[in-house]
Amino acid sequence: MSDPDHAEPGATGLPWRIHLPPVSIAERVERDKHVLLWQVRGRSDFTVDDVPRGLRVGQALWLPVGTRHSFTTQLNAVLLPMSFEVAVTATTLSRPTTIDVDRDLRTLFLAFIQSTYSIIRPSTNIARQILALIEERPVLATSMPMPTTDSALVVAEALRFNPGDERSVDELAESVHTSTRTIERAFLAETGMTLRRWRIGNRMEAAAILLRSHTTPDAVARRVGYVNTSAFRRVFKGHFGVTPGQYIERFRVEP
Repeated sequence: MSDPDHAEPGATGLPWRIHLPPVSIAERVERDKHVLLWQVRGRSDFTVDDVPRGLRVGQALWLPVGTRHSFTTQLNAVLLPMSFEVAVTATTLSRPTTIDVDRDLRTLFLAFIQSTYSIIRPSTNIARQILALIEERPVLATSMPMPTTDSALVVAEALRFNPGDERSVDELAESVHTSTRTIERAFLAETGMTLRRWRIGNRMEAAAILLRSHTTPDAVARRVGYVNTSAFRRVFKGHFGVTPGQYIERFRVEP
């Protein structure tokens, strides 16, 4: 009988065709990056901060920077690592977390690995999209008014999900099969803001959530779509009346 934990789409059910011996990795701690380990085939046994845990096919394990971990992959198992540099990664994920990998995540994981190890690199921030899907507490700016027109609402929800979405207004309109003018008119009439103003507000509200998660302003700036941290600081201060650094200090002293 075949083992469902080792089955793959299109597999022939002939395990003798491959032989991947188990691999044991001694305890280690990453000091400058978060790690995401995707179990593509088989199983692996982990010890994370002295706590045993297993990982089966179709799951991934998020290990924040500084997490002590060791693991052993079982016979014929495949475990793929992805790393996210702390200096440029803003996330609310602060503890080891097991994630079920659905079709969307699988696609993003493959694209991330493709971009890391080849010259095939889509012009988008794939890490940002992965984080948006796996975070326990999604970074959603709930205080922003939402449009009611279907096409504009889909655009708003996409931007709430990924505040750093790089797409232009024209590209966003095209994604919902409507015109730029229709989208902009709906945002202004139904939220009281232009799409540009709404987008900035959404980014700043998301940035505030991330700053409260003890993430550096530089990493937060990148997560919400700013390459230039100075520009992010100016816009953040214009929105909240304080700089990101002042906001962090204020949050720390609040009861």
